[in-house]
Amino acid sequence: MRLTRTFRFFAALCAAAAALPCTAATSCDFSAVDQRMQQLLARNGVSDGGLLIGSAQGVLFKKYYGSYDDSTVIPLASASKLLAGLRVLQADDAGLADLDAPVSTLLPAPTFQWQPGNAGITLRQMFSHTAGYGDDRNNPLMYDQHITLEQSVQDIAKDYLGLAPQNYAPAGSQFAYGGISMQVGGEVVQWRSGADWQLGWQQAIGAPLCASSIDWQGLVTDKTQPTANYPIAGGAEAALEDYARVLAMIAADGVGNGIRILSPAAIQTLIHNQTGDAILGYAPPAADGSTQYGIGVWLEPSGVSIDAPTISDIGLFGFAPWVDFSTHTFGIAMLYQPNPAFGVDPSANSHLAIVDMIAALRTLPGGGASCARSETYDRIFRAAMESTAPAPMCR
Repeated sequence: MRLTRTFRFFAALCAAAAALPCTAATSCDFSAVDQRMQQLLARNGVSDGGLLIGSAQGVLFKKYYGSYDDSTVIPLASASKLLAGLRVLQADDAGLADLDAPVSTLLPAPTFQWQPGNAGITLRQMFSHTAGYGDDRNNPLMYDQHITLEQSVQDIAKDYLGLAPQNYAPAGSQFAYGGISMQVGGEVVQWRSGADWQLGWQQAIGAPLCASSIDWQGLVTDKTQPTANYPIAGGAEAALEDYARVLAMIAADGVGNGIRILSPAAIQTLIHNQTGDAILGYAPPAADGSTQYGIGVWLEPSGVSIDAPTISDIGLFGFAPWVDFSTHTFGIAMLYQPNPAFGVDPSANSHLAIVDMIAALRTLPGGGASCARSETYDRIFRAAMESTAPAPMCR
């Protein structure tokens, strides 16, 4: 009886999701992306790295270079933004924080002393770089490891000593890439959920997806002294496999490891442009002047259509994840180059590399989605054809 039920469930799942191929898997040649990854490492002057290509169901190709392996955890820099955006959307799903509510109602006085210019900014603006802040990579309010996230945002709210100026005001008028606005958004989620940002993320997303290495201590030099002022937009760290599990959940329309993490509506918000009519105020060089941005993710020009976009979130040190919704596949170019040689931009080099990789993957059967998997993430797919009890959640 159990076998019959699970078989019918699997068949129904396949019929409902064309992006999750149920035909016999094909052996595919990933040498083109492997070669491009090697070129990327050489261009950035590093020998250590990792490359993972996957689908909603699991790993299609994985290779490490140099000394990296499954246990390697590296700082993500701006590739933290995607991870943070998921938690924001989760809070919206739960009714804890409306994306379009003024921040002054989400983080009220007297704890937070908002000024006239920033009192009305919204979570949507905070996580789409249209809140009036930007070009603030070195702002000390994000990186003071001796204060808390709440204290950081209290100082941002009252524009403490002019350290968090809204140089791109009024809110909604300009797209200006940065981190201060996401720092505020992180505190919104922390305050409204009643859960510490890092612990809340780990419990609500990391643990269900078996992504235990992800935290917001990536920029802390002394790991025995963790910070509670989490740099929301750039402070996370992760192992390759764990970040990949997050991308697999996104590619599966919000379901990972048999558990719904985000609603389909939240995924649609994530992957569609949220910047409205904002004009370009500031964008990093790798963005080439683009203002196409979802919630914590860039919308790549190589996306097939509005309804089948490609999203990315490339970090300053070179870590470069993407999800291609035309094929429901994803990839990560993993590297860490914090001290590049003069004239070398790790993030720009990684962006050029993943554009080439995405194009190469689209030449494979099903855009890569029909290729044989080397590892299956989701316990639904691991157990679907078995008559025994499902596999443990994490293994």
